[in-house]
Amino acid sequence: MKASELRTRYLEFFAARDHMKLPSSPLVPKDPTLLFTSAGMVQFKDYLAGRAAAPHPRITTCQKCFRTTDIENVGKTAFHQTFFEMLGNFSFGDYFKKGAIELAWEFLTRELSIDGSNLWVSVYQDDDEAYDIWHDVIGVPSDRIVRLGKEHNWWGPVGNSGPCGPDCEIHVDTGIENGCGDPDCAGPACDCNRFSEIWNLVFMQYDAQEDGTLVPLQRQNVDTGMGLERTVTTLQGAETNFETDLFRPIVEAIEAASPRSLNKDDHVYRNTIADHVRSVLFLLSEGLMPSNERQGYVLRRILRRAIRAGERLDLAPGSLAAFIEPVIETMGSVYPEIVQSRDLARRLITREEETFRRTLRDGERRLNKVLDELTTSGKKVLPGDAAFELNDTYGFPIEMTQEIVADRGFEIDVPGYEIALEQQRTRSRRSVEEDQLDVQIKDAQEGGETKFLGYNCLDATAQILQSIPDSTGDEEPKLRAIIVDQSPFYAASGGQVSDTGIVENLARPGRKSRIGDVIKMQNGPSVHEIKGKDSLFLPGDQVRLVVDVERRNRICRNHTATHILHTALRNVLGSHVKQAGSLVNDIELRFDFSHFEKMTDDQIAQVEDIANAAVLADHPVTTDLLSLEQATASGAIGLFEDEYRGKSEVRVVSVGDVSKELCGGTHVSRSGEIGLIKIVSEESIASGTRRLRAITGDRVLDRLREQDAFQRLMHEQFGDDPISGIDQIRSQVEALTSQLNEFVADRLQTLSRQISEKANGIGDTKLVVSRADLPGDQLKQLADLIEEGTQPSVIILAGESSGRALVVCKVSKGIQTVRAGDVVKTMSQALGGGGGGAPNFAQGGGQDPAKIDEVLQSAAAEMRQALG
Repeated sequence: MKASELRTRYLEFFAARDHMKLPSSPLVPKDPTLLFTSAGMVQFKDYLAGRAAAPHPRITTCQKCFRTTDIENVGKTAFHQTFFEMLGNFSFGDYFKKGAIELAWEFLTRELSIDGSNLWVSVYQDDDEAYDIWHDVIGVPSDRIVRLGKEHNWWGPVGNSGPCGPDCEIHVDTGIENGCGDPDCAGPACDCNRFSEIWNLVFMQYDAQEDGTLVPLQRQNVDTGMGLERTVTTLQGAETNFETDLFRPIVEAIEAASPRSLNKDDHVYRNTIADHVRSVLFLLSEGLMPSNERQGYVLRRILRRAIRAGERLDLAPGSLAAFIEPVIETMGSVYPEIVQSRDLARRLITREEETFRRTLRDGERRLNKVLDELTTSGKKVLPGDAAFELNDTYGFPIEMTQEIVADRGFEIDVPGYEIALEQQRTRSRRSVEEDQLDVQIKDAQEGGETKFLGYNCLDATAQILQSIPDSTGDEEPKLRAIIVDQSPFYAASGGQVSDTGIVENLARPGRKSRIGDVIKMQNGPSVHEIKGKDSLFLPGDQVRLVVDVERRNRICRNHTATHILHTALRNVLGSHVKQAGSLVNDIELRFDFSHFEKMTDDQIAQVEDIANAAVLADHPVTTDLLSLEQATASGAIGLFEDEYRGKSEVRVVSVGDVSKELCGGTHVSRSGEIGLIKIVSEESIASGTRRLRAITGDRVLDRLREQDAFQRLMHEQFGDDPISGIDQIRSQVEALTSQLNEFVADRLQTLSRQISEKANGIGDTKLVVSRADLPGDQLKQLADLIEEGTQPSVIILAGESSGRALVVCKVSKGIQTVRAGDVVKTMSQALGGGGGGAPNFAQGGGQDPAKIDEVLQSAAAEMRQALG
C-alpha cells in the first residue's frame, strides 16, 4: 500500500464514522509558546483545554509535523525523522478509551489487514481500565501488553498544570532478528529497531493542579496520532522508513549523485540528507528563512546538518538543491505549497550551501586540532569558549559541535559555552547602551506612562513630574533629563529615532533648553534628555514642549517609505521577505529583511519603480486601532507580533491599498509627501539577512546635486568623455604592470639559477636552502622554479618582507622522510610565528626576521640528517 493510499483510507475510515475531516494546520503555529507544530493536537489545544468549543465532537486530520527532539537519531535509526505526517482522530467529550481502542484496532487489523499477532501494546502502569479493554475486549494476550511508567505512557500537562492523562502506544514487532539481542530487552520501551511505535492514543482525563494532585476532568477527550511513515514501513514490508515510497525517490537521487558506491556506514548521512531536505522544503514553503533566531535558527541548523552529511558522502558542491525534485514529485500533489516554493528552495539551498561549505572544512579542521590537543593531555571535555568560537567564527550551531565531538567520545562544557555566549551579549548590549542615558535615568521612577500627543500636535504644554540631575552639590544643579505627564515628543522605539526640539519653562520665564533625546522606560514614562546650560526645571513646573518640525517631517517621510519598500520587496523577491529590523532617522532609512542572495540591479530598479509609483499615486495614510485578532484578520503584518500580544488594541498604519502594518511610529498623511524614494545601497549584514539603505524627499535632491558636482569634476579632469580618459589611464597602468611582471619573472628566473647552482646532493635528492628577501607570492614562485630544475628536491626558502619573516618549503613527490608542513611549523615557531601545510608544500612566518639566517642553518642541518 502506497503512502497516498494510506493517507486517503485513514481519513475516509474516520469520516465514515462521523468524524469531521479538517485540513492540516501550518507547521508554524500561531501559538507564541510553540516554535513548530509537533503533533496533530496543536491546532486543537483550545478545544482540548475547554477554552473553546470544537466545531464537531469528532475530528480527523493528516497533520504536517516538525520536531527536533530526537534529531541526533535521524539517519541512525530506522524510524526517526524531523518532518513527518501525523494521522489523527480526536474526540471532544464523545467516545473515550473503549471507543478509541476499538476504532484503532479495527482500522489496523481490518482496514489495513495487519496481523494482530504482530502488534504489541504499552499502557500506563496504573491504567487498569485500558489494560482490561485491550486484554478482555480486544483479546490481546497479556504477554504482548506492557505496563510502563509516566516517562513512556503519560501525556502532559504542558507546564505545571492543566489537562493530562495516560496513553496507550501500539507497536509493530518487526522481528527478533531486528532487536538488540539483549536477553533483558525492555520490549517496546527499548530503543532497538525491533519495535516500531505507529499509534499513540492519549486519554485526557485529569486536570493537574499546581500541587501535583489530579482532578478528574468533567469532559474527557481523546487525542490520537498515527505516524504515517512508520505505518507505511510496516505495510510495505520495509526495514526502515527510508525504504518506502515516501523516501525511496530521494534516497535513489542521493545515491546517484554520490561519486562512489555507498556502504552501510554511509547510510546515516544519506538518510540524514533525505530527511532534512524534506524538512527544509516544507519549512521554506511556510515562509521561513534561515536566520539566527527561533524557527529560522532551527531551519539553518538542519540545512547545515544536511550540508555536512553531503560532505561525508563527497557530494559535489551544489548537489543538495537538486534533491527537492523527488520530494516534490512524491508529495507535491498532496501539498501544492512545496511546488510553489520550488524556485525559492533551489536558490536558497544553493546559496546556503555555498556559504557554509566555505567555513565547514576550516571549522572542522580547527575543532579536530583542539580535540587532538585535548586527547594528548588526556581530557575528554571541549571547553565552552572553544565551542563558542566555532559558533561565532565558523557558524557551527552548538548542537552540530556536540554531534561532532560525540563521535570522538568527547563532551562539551555547555555551562562554559553559555557563559561565553552571555559575555558576548553583554558586550553587544553595552555598545548599544553607551549612547543612551546613564544609570541615573535607568533608575528613574516607573509608574504611569507619559501620554503621547505627537500623532496630532507638535507643540504642547506639560507638567514636570521629575527632574533627574547630572550632578549634585550646586545651588542650581545641571539637569540630565526631565519626566513629564504628556509630550508631543516621540520616544525612540520600533526602529524610529526620537524627536528633538525645545523645552521652555513657563513657570520660570527665559529658561529654555534643547531636548536631545527621548527614551521610553520599560513599563514606565518617557525620559526627555536635556541639552544646554540654562536648565532650571523643577518638579511641578509647567513647560512648553516644541518638536523640531522639519526633522520630524523627514523622519515621517522615511518611516512611511519603509512600509512601502517592504511591500515592494515582497512583490519583487517573494513572500518569504520579512522585516528583520529597521532604523528610521531624519537622514536616511535602513531596512533589514530576510533574503538569501544579493539583489540584482534589475531587482533594485523594480523595487524603486513600485515604491515610487505608490508615492506618485498620493495614497492616503490612515491609522486604525484594532484588536490584535482584528488586525491579523485584516491582513496587517508586524515585525514583532509578540510585542503586541496581550494588548487590548494595536495601531494599524495603512498606505492606501499598498501596505498595512502594525506600527506605533509617526507617518506622513499622504504618500505623495515622501517626494521620491531612492535606494542608495543593498548589502548583506548576516547570513540570510540583507539591508537596504534609502533616502527620501530633500535628501534625494541633495544627492542629485552631489552627483552633478562629481560629474562636473570628472569633465574637468578627463574632458568631454571622462570614460575614455579613464580607459586611457587604465591602459597605461596595465602596460606598466605588465612590464613590472616581466621584470619580476626575469629576476626570479635569475635567482632560481643562482640558488640551484648551490644545491647539495644527498643521495638522489637535492637539498636547496637559501635566503631570498621577497614577498610571499614571489617566494612561492621561486620555489616552483627551483624545483623544476632540481627534482627530486627539498627546497627551503626564507626571507624578510615588510618587516616580517617568511618561510616556504617545497618537497618533491616521492620523498617520504621530509614533510613540508612539519618543516615550516618548526621554522615559523622559531621565528616567533606559525604556519604549516601539506606534506609537499607549506608556508608560514614570524615576527622576528633577525633570526632568519640562524633558523635557515638549523633547518639545513636537520634536512641533511633526515635525508642522509
